[in-house]
Amino acid sequence: MGDIGGLHLCTWRKESRRRTYLGLLVLLHLVVLSEASSVSKSCEKSCFSGKCMNGSCVCEHGWVGDQCQYCQGRFKLTELSGLLSDGPVNYKYKTKCTWLIEGYPNAVLRLRFNHFATECSWDHMYVYDGDSIYAPLIAVFSGLVVPEIRGNESVPEVETTSGYALLHFFSDAAYNLTGFSIAYSINSCPNNCSGHGRCSTANSASGRVYCECEEYWKGEACNIPYCRGNCGSPGRGYCDLTGEKLCVCNDSWQGPDCSLSVPSTEAFWVMPSVKPSAQSLGRASHQALVHSGLMWVVGGYSFNYSNYHMVLK
Repeated sequence: MGDIGGLHLCTWRKESRRRTYLGLLVLLHLVVLSEASSVSKSCEKSCFSGKCMNGSCVCEHGWVGDQCQYCQGRFKLTELSGLLSDGPVNYKYKTKCTWLIEGYPNAVLRLRFNHFATECSWDHMYVYDGDSIYAPLIAVFSGLVVPEIRGNESVPEVETTSGYALLHFFSDAAYNLTGFSIAYSINSCPNNCSGHGRCSTANSASGRVYCECEEYWKGEACNIPYCRGNCGSPGRGYCDLTGEKLCVCNDSWQGPDCSLSVPSTEAFWVMPSVKPSAQSLGRASHQALVHSGLMWVVGGYSFNYSNYHMVLK
C-alpha cells in the first residue's frame, strides 16, 4: 500500500507541474495578445498634426483637438520657405496662435496670403516686421481675401525687411470660418515674378534678389504687360517695344490695348510720358482742361504742400 500511495503522490505532482506550466503558457500568451492588440489599435479618425497611439491622437506641439486639427500655441519656423495654417478645418473658438519666422538679419521675407477667411472685424491676423510684438506692425487682416474675376491678381503679399516676421492670430467666441493658408519665403522675388521673368541678383548693390522681366512684361513682379492682348495684332494694332513700349493702334481702333473702336462710347485711361518738375504733386479738388493735345491742371489741394500757383502743363 505504501508503494501505491507513493505512486499516486508522484503522479499528482507531475500533473500539478504540468498544469502550472500550462497556466504560465496561457498567461504569457494572453499578455502577448494584449500588447499586440494595444500596439495595433488604430484611431477611428485621422490625426492631422500628431500620431496615433493606443487608439488616440497625440498632438504635436501647438496643436489641439481629438484629431489635432486646431492650432492653439506657438510655433517657430526656421526653414527658408514654408507654409503656415490654422489647420485643415474651420479654426477653433477663442483661438490664439503665434508664428515666429526666423530668417537672418536684414533679409527680405515675403508672406503670400493664398487663402484667408475670418469673421470680419472680430477675428484678426497681425503681422509684425520683427521677432516680437514691439516690432513695427505692418499689416492686419480680417475678413475675406478672394481672387478677382478675369484673372486679375489680388492675393496680397506682405514684405518684411528685418529678416524676421511675427504673426499672431486671434478669434473670439462667436463665429468661425475656414481660416488661412500663408506661404512664406526668405530672399525671394515678389510673386515668383508672376511667371513672366526670372529671379536674379545681378546688378543689385544690396545683394537682394529682383525680377528680370520677359520682353512684354514690366513691374516689380513682372505682372504688368506692356501690350495687353498683343494689341489685337495684326488687325487692330501692334506692340512697339523699341520706344515707349506700348500699343500703336490702327486708325479704326483706340485704347491702351486697341480694343475700342473709333468712335467709341467707352472711356479709357492713358498714361502719358510726362516728366513734371519736382514741385508737381498729386492733388485733389483741382480743375483740368484739355486743349490742343495738352492737359492743363490748375489749383487743388495736396497734403503737406500748398501753393496757389499750382499750374501744370
